[in-house]
Amino acid sequence: MRKSVMVRQLDTTKLEKVIRRGLNAFSTEKIEAERMLVVNTPKGLATICSEGVGWFKNDNDMYLVGFYQGYSNPSLHITEDELLSCLSDTDIDMAEFISSFGDRLEVNYDLWYNQVKDVSQDIALVDFA
Repeated sequence: MRKSVMVRQLDTTKLEKVIRRGLNAFSTEKIEAERMLVVNTPKGLATICSEGVGWFKNDNDMYLVGFYQGYSNPSLHITEDELLSCLSDTDIDMAEFISSFGDRLEVNYDLWYNQVKDVSQDIALVDFA
């Protein structure tokens, strides 16, 4: 049985706007932001998708977010400021957010739970210096 930990979710409406700016997408093609979490870990912030796959910032200090465009599921790297601007006002239980279908997803959940269990998830308290 999964243990509960409350984490912050990205607001998909805000994220879609950031993605459009990042892609310079002036077209009318539909872009739908993927539901994602932002978690605080001993290594810093990370983004996590609903399958429990997650990413820390890359060597350019950018965070990966996913979206849907047509039949594809591309990704985009955004800055920390952009990421933080997309935080929702709602916390969600990571145990409920990450899908629970099969051993791979359970392992993914356990890996992230072990990263966040002893770290405050109050993103407002994170020192970004």
